[in-house]
Amino acid sequence: MQANDPTAAIIGMDDKEVDELLALLVTEEIQITRPPRSGLIMMTVKDSLAVDFYLGEVLTTEAEVLLGGERGYGMVIGEEPRKALTRAAADALLRCGRPVLLCRQVNDCLEKARQRQTAKYAADAALVASTRVNFDLMAGA
Repeated sequence: MQANDPTAAIIGMDDKEVDELLALLVTEEIQITRPPRSGLIMMTVKDSLAVDFYLGEVLTTEAEVLLGGERGYGMVIGEEPRKALTRAAADALLRCGRPVLLCRQVNDCLEKARQRQTAKYAADAALVASTRVNFDLMAGA
């Protein structure tokens, strides 16, 4: 998976959105090649000097499927086996690119979720920004 992976929106989906996406995929023959399993991965961030810093471990769930001759892989944060399988199935479907109508429907569902998540992120960022204190403008400082 890449940074511009269209299935990344599945990570932030709620259960209703996951159900909608699964309803689209119900017509396809999906073979689970690696059932969902939990694991830990190390979270790496850059410190203020641009040096890698290991923040800690993150619980993830991963799964792998085969659909239309294409292998799909899905990893999500937390103990979320349905999301991991959904992401893997969507990944495989979008890789094989057929049926075209189904791919378009899945992409539309993912785009809708991505737009909702972007709007929520912007609203959260605006809320946090409204609490910012500028110490340079404080009287007597």
